[in-house]
Amino acid sequence: MPRGARHGWARAAVTVLVAMAPLGALSLRQSDQVSWIGGPGTGAYAGFAGLAVLGAACARVLGFGTSTAPRPRLPALGLGLLVLPALLLLLVSLVKPLYVDRYVLYGQTGTALLVGAALDRFVRAAGRTRTAALCGAGAVLLALLPVTLQLCAPESRTVDVTAVARAVAQAGARGGGVVYMPARRRVWSLPDPGSVRGLRDLALERGPVASHTLYGTAVPAPVIRARLLATPRVVAVRDPAGQPLDRTPQEIVKRRVLAEYFEQCDTRRVQGARVTVYAHPGEC
Repeated sequence: MPRGARHGWARAAVTVLVAMAPLGALSLRQSDQVSWIGGPGTGAYAGFAGLAVLGAACARVLGFGTSTAPRPRLPALGLGLLVLPALLLLLVSLVKPLYVDRYVLYGQTGTALLVGAALDRFVRAAGRTRTAALCGAGAVLLALLPVTLQLCAPESRTVDVTAVARAVAQAGARGGGVVYMPARRRVWSLPDPGSVRGLRDLALERGPVASHTLYGTAVPAPVIRARLLATPRVVAVRDPAGQPLDRTPQEIVKRRVLAEYFEQCDTRRVQGARVTVYAHPGEC
């Protein structure tokens, strides 16, 4: 790359970093918003590796690194989009888990560019290469069809909020209190407020509308403890088993009081959630 072009890229990068610095500093004060993220599993690494290999193969077909033109070529642009955002988050997650695939979904633009360009080159070729490319493209489309249909089904959603509302309404038919574990799961009840009618939100200080927040604001941990102990029957709306546990004082006291002073009466498992009824010993 010519010196003038390098200087232009450097000036642009410095400008972006300076402009984004205040946003970065402000975001650090809200790090609890991503405290729920667990470390990436084997599937995340395998998926990234597979896409990186696919992208590298397509870039090789397109002649990655064979041009001395000053403008970025499609292979370099596509491979950078595909690899760099996900790789950066995966590396950062070795120190603090921050990787969620949807956070870097825009990187799949690189996959589309690389695969599309490679397929175009094959199709433009003559003879057996063209035939093989067309057959391969058709096979890929057929292989992806079941995945596409599955994504259109309700079971593909992370959480079935309709099923959660129905389970909460059934569990709370006898009244009592409700707690969300963690508190951000209160959003599951917002689409159908009637599902929690007759249940007191034991951790809530001010609701989302009154507090101008997404989840509402919580009362201090000692207040949650007192409210729980004074409520004979509690409906807990929880994450599925195996999810990371929030370490805030409010969440810790919910788990501790329910474990020490209540017994589980019933648990309803729905897509992406558990709804458990707790009661004082002998009162299920």
